[in-house]
Amino acid sequence: MNEDYLKVDSRTLMRELRELSMAENTLYKLYLETETEVKELHARLYKQYKQSAEKKTQEQLKADILLDPDYIYMKTKLVEYDIKYHEAKTSYQHKMPEISLLQSELKRELSFVAKESK
Repeated sequence: MNEDYLKVDSRTLMRELRELSMAENTLYKLYLETETEVKELHARLYKQYKQSAEKKTQEQLKADILLDPDYIYMKTKLVEYDIKYHEAKTSYQHKMPEISLLQSELKRELSFVAKESK
């Protein structure tokens, strides 16, 4: 029987959880900031293309914005932060069941020892 719960270093485990939580929060902040920048860039580009001398339909304006190099760069950056955020979130969420399982094993062992001592 593998008794990992007896070898758990709670300080290390809590440090790992804090690090995972900080990474998740930092990446979410970066994602939100980048999302705001994308929206602001979209508005500026819309205004810029709308005020140009050439008359364009809404579809043409939309296409021009979507093909703008700055817009493409920002959207790519947004997608990268989204992926990294979800990876960090998943890492944190995968650590929680591990901790819960270790706690359950320890609780069961303590209960078993208490019954034997009676």
